[in-house]
Amino acid sequence: MDSRDRSRDAASRVIEILRKVTRLVQLAPFVYLALYSLYLFAGVFASEETVCLADGAMFGSPLVTILFLTLSRLLKLCKWHKVACLIPSASQMEGVVDCYFFTFTQNEIILINVILGILSFLFLMFANKRFFSNGR
Repeated sequence: MDSRDRSRDAASRVIEILRKVTRLVQLAPFVYLALYSLYLFAGVFASEETVCLADGAMFGSPLVTILFLTLSRLLKLCKWHKVACLIPSASQMEGVVDCYFFTFTQNEIILINVILGILSFLFLMFANKRFFSNGR
């Protein structure tokens, strides 16, 4: 009987750990997206040095996006989660176009960042309404 109690306790601990990991995986892209949208808005007003410093901190590798999407699929999370994982990649795509196809002017980059910031913010508002309000 004692071994059954230990097995149940161990199983309960594993389940609790998996719940916490799932919650972290669920929230991480949305938290990152909120910081990303603030960065895009603040980048318009910040100095060049501040923007360069923030670029290094905010823009994750495509591997991070792939990891988020893999975890999303593994945990069978919704489409909203997958979109939240993909939105920050838009800046990476802007960088590829800027480097390899044609160069954007500074004003065009500011405009692109403001549009991405607005879209990110709107997505977060709709996601918040969808998941945290009574209007499901």
